[in-house]
Amino acid sequence: MTKRLMTKRLMTEKKILTPSLEHYLRTIHELQKEKGYARVTDVAEKLKVAKPAVSNALKKLIANKLVDHKVYESILLTKKGEEQAINVSGKFSILVNFLTEILGINEEKAFLDACLMEHYISPTSLNRFLDLLRFFESKENTELLEIFKKYQRDCESDDNCPSCSFHCDVSTNEEYRLI
Repeated sequence: MTKRLMTKRLMTEKKILTPSLEHYLRTIHELQKEKGYARVTDVAEKLKVAKPAVSNALKKLIANKLVDHKVYESILLTKKGEEQAINVSGKFSILVNFLTEILGINEEKAFLDACLMEHYISPTSLNRFLDLLRFFESKENTELLEIFKKYQRDCESDDNCPSCSFHCDVSTNEEYRLI
Protein backbone atom coordinates (compact mmCIF):
# COMPACT_ATOMS: atom_id res chain seq x y z
CA MET A 1 0.00 0.00 0.00
CA THR A 2 1.44 3.40 -0.96
CA LYS A 3 2.04 6.15 1.56
CA ARG A 4 -0.60 8.32 -0.11
CA LEU A 5 -3.20 5.55 0.02
CA MET A 6 -2.34 4.79 3.67
CA THR A 7 -2.69 8.46 4.58
CA LYS A 8 -6.03 8.74 2.76
CA ARG A 9 -7.28 5.55 4.42
CA LEU A 10 -6.19 6.74 7.89
CA MET A 11 -7.91 10.08 7.37
CA THR A 12 -11.12 8.40 6.22
CA GLU A 13 -11.13 5.91 9.10
CA LYS A 14 -10.44 8.50 11.79
CA LYS A 15 -12.27 11.35 10.03
CA ILE A 16 -9.39 13.74 10.58
CA LEU A 17 -8.37 16.63 8.39
CA THR A 18 -5.71 16.49 5.74
CA PRO A 19 -2.41 18.21 6.59
CA SER A 20 -3.33 20.98 4.17
CA LEU A 21 -6.66 21.67 5.89
CA GLU A 22 -4.94 21.61 9.28
CA HIS A 23 -2.57 24.33 7.99
CA TYR A 24 -5.57 26.43 6.93
CA LEU A 25 -7.19 25.94 10.32
CA ARG A 26 -3.99 26.85 12.20
CA THR A 27 -3.48 29.92 9.98
CA ILE A 28 -7.03 31.16 10.57
CA HIS A 29 -6.53 30.72 14.30
CA GLU A 30 -3.21 32.60 14.25
CA LEU A 31 -4.70 35.47 12.22
CA GLN A 32 -7.64 35.75 14.62
CA LYS A 33 -5.20 35.97 17.53
CA GLU A 34 -2.97 38.52 15.76
CA LYS A 35 -5.58 40.74 14.10
CA GLY A 36 -8.87 39.79 15.71
CA TYR A 37 -10.17 38.52 12.36
CA ALA A 38 -9.18 36.40 9.36
CA ARG A 39 -10.10 37.12 5.75
CA VAL A 40 -9.57 35.03 2.64
CA THR A 41 -6.93 37.52 1.47
CA ASP A 42 -5.05 37.30 4.78
CA VAL A 43 -5.03 33.49 4.73
CA ALA A 44 -3.87 33.45 1.09
CA GLU A 45 -1.02 35.87 1.85
CA LYS A 46 0.13 34.01 4.94
CA LEU A 47 0.09 30.60 3.27
CA LYS A 48 1.35 31.97 -0.07
CA VAL A 49 -1.54 30.44 -2.01
CA ALA A 50 -4.16 31.84 -4.38
CA LYS A 51 -7.49 33.08 -3.05
CA PRO A 52 -9.44 30.36 -4.93
CA ALA A 53 -7.37 27.73 -3.06
CA VAL A 54 -8.44 29.32 0.23
CA SER A 55 -12.08 29.36 -0.89
CA ASN A 56 -11.86 25.68 -1.82
CA ALA A 57 -10.36 24.82 1.59
CA LEU A 58 -13.02 26.89 3.35
CA LYS A 59 -15.77 24.84 1.68
CA LYS A 60 -14.27 21.69 3.20
CA LEU A 61 -13.80 23.33 6.61
CA ILE A 62 -17.40 24.58 6.52
CA ALA A 63 -18.60 21.06 5.58
CA ASN A 64 -16.75 19.75 8.65
CA LYS A 65 -18.39 22.49 10.77
CA LEU A 66 -15.01 23.96 11.70
CA VAL A 67 -15.53 27.47 10.31
CA ASP A 68 -18.34 29.84 9.42
CA HIS A 69 -17.84 32.10 6.44
CA LYS A 70 -19.99 34.20 4.17
CA VAL A 71 -18.57 35.75 1.01
CA TYR A 72 -16.75 39.06 1.65
CA GLU A 73 -16.90 38.57 5.42
CA SER A 74 -14.39 37.38 8.00
CA ILE A 75 -13.77 33.71 8.56
CA LEU A 76 -14.88 32.59 12.01
CA LEU A 77 -13.78 29.42 13.75
CA THR A 78 -16.59 27.43 15.30
CA LYS A 79 -16.09 26.06 18.81
CA LYS A 80 -15.11 22.71 17.28
CA GLY A 81 -12.81 24.49 14.80
CA GLU A 82 -11.12 26.49 17.53
CA GLU A 83 -10.53 23.35 19.60
CA GLN A 84 -8.98 21.58 16.62
CA ALA A 85 -6.89 24.65 15.68
CA ILE A 86 -5.58 24.92 19.25
CA ASN A 87 -4.70 21.22 19.14
CA VAL A 88 -2.78 21.57 15.87
CA SER A 89 -1.07 24.76 17.06
CA GLY A 90 -0.09 23.08 20.32
CA LYS A 91 1.50 20.13 18.52
CA PHE A 92 3.36 22.48 16.23
CA SER A 93 4.62 24.59 19.13
CA ILE A 94 5.84 21.58 21.12
CA LEU A 95 7.67 20.19 18.10
CA VAL A 96 9.32 23.49 17.15
CA ASN A 97 10.46 24.01 20.75
CA PHE A 98 11.79 20.46 21.01
CA LEU A 99 13.67 20.73 17.73
CA THR A 100 15.21 24.13 18.50
CA GLU A 101 15.73 24.02 22.26
CA ILE A 102 16.68 20.36 22.76
CA LEU A 103 18.10 19.25 19.44
CA GLY A 104 19.62 22.61 18.47
CA ILE A 105 18.06 22.67 14.99
CA ASN A 106 17.93 26.14 13.42
CA GLU A 107 14.50 27.79 13.46
CA GLU A 108 13.85 27.63 9.73
CA LYS A 109 14.56 23.89 9.50
CA ALA A 110 12.70 23.24 12.78
CA PHE A 111 9.65 25.09 11.42
CA LEU A 112 9.62 22.97 8.25
CA ASP A 113 10.19 19.71 10.14
CA ALA A 114 7.48 20.54 12.69
CA CYS A 115 5.06 21.33 9.83
CA LEU A 116 5.58 17.81 8.54
CA MET A 117 5.57 16.03 11.89
CA GLU A 118 2.56 17.75 13.48
CA HIS A 119 0.10 15.92 11.25
CA TYR A 120 1.29 12.38 11.87
CA ILE A 121 2.70 12.20 15.38
CA SER A 122 0.70 10.14 17.84
CA PRO A 123 -0.48 11.66 21.12
CA THR A 124 1.74 9.18 23.00
CA SER A 125 4.88 10.21 21.13
CA LEU A 126 4.02 13.90 21.39
CA ASN A 127 3.57 13.57 25.15
CA ARG A 128 6.99 11.93 25.45
CA PHE A 129 8.53 14.76 23.39
CA LEU A 130 6.91 17.19 25.81
CA ASP A 131 8.16 15.17 28.82
CA LEU A 132 11.71 15.31 27.48
CA LEU A 133 11.38 19.03 26.73
CA ARG A 134 10.18 19.71 30.29
CA PHE A 135 12.85 17.39 31.74
CA PHE A 136 15.64 19.38 30.12
CA GLU A 137 14.00 22.72 31.00
CA SER A 138 14.12 21.96 34.73
CA LYS A 139 17.00 23.64 36.59
CA GLU A 140 18.51 20.42 37.87
CA ASN A 141 18.85 19.06 34.30
CA THR A 142 20.27 22.06 32.43
CA GLU A 143 23.77 20.61 32.73
CA LEU A 144 22.59 17.39 31.08
CA LEU A 145 21.10 19.41 28.24
CA GLU A 146 24.41 21.18 27.64
CA ILE A 147 26.24 17.83 27.58
CA PHE A 148 23.69 16.47 25.10
CA LYS A 149 23.93 19.55 22.86
CA LYS A 150 27.70 19.06 22.56
CA TYR A 151 27.37 15.36 21.72
CA GLN A 152 27.30 14.19 18.11
CA ARG A 153 27.85 10.60 17.16
CA ASP A 154 30.94 9.80 15.15
CA CYS A 155 30.12 7.50 12.27
CA GLU A 156 32.90 6.54 9.86
CA SER A 157 30.69 5.86 6.84
CA ASP A 158 27.17 4.95 5.82
CA ASP A 159 28.12 1.26 5.82
CA ASN A 160 30.38 1.04 8.85
CA CYS A 161 29.27 2.68 12.07
CA PRO A 162 31.07 1.72 15.27
CA SER A 163 28.53 3.67 17.36
CA CYS A 164 25.46 1.65 16.51
CA SER A 165 24.04 -1.09 14.36
CA PHE A 166 21.81 1.21 12.32
CA HIS A 167 22.39 1.98 8.68
CA CYS A 168 21.45 5.60 8.31
CA ASP A 169 21.96 7.97 5.42
CA VAL A 170 22.45 10.94 7.74
CA SER A 171 25.39 9.49 9.62
CA THR A 172 28.02 10.96 7.29
CA ASN A 173 25.87 13.70 5.83
CA GLU A 174 27.62 17.09 6.04
CA GLU A 175 24.34 18.81 6.86
CA TYR A 176 24.14 16.79 10.06
CA ARG A 177 27.56 18.06 11.11
CA LEU A 178 26.49 21.67 10.58
CA ILE A 179 23.52 21.76 12.95
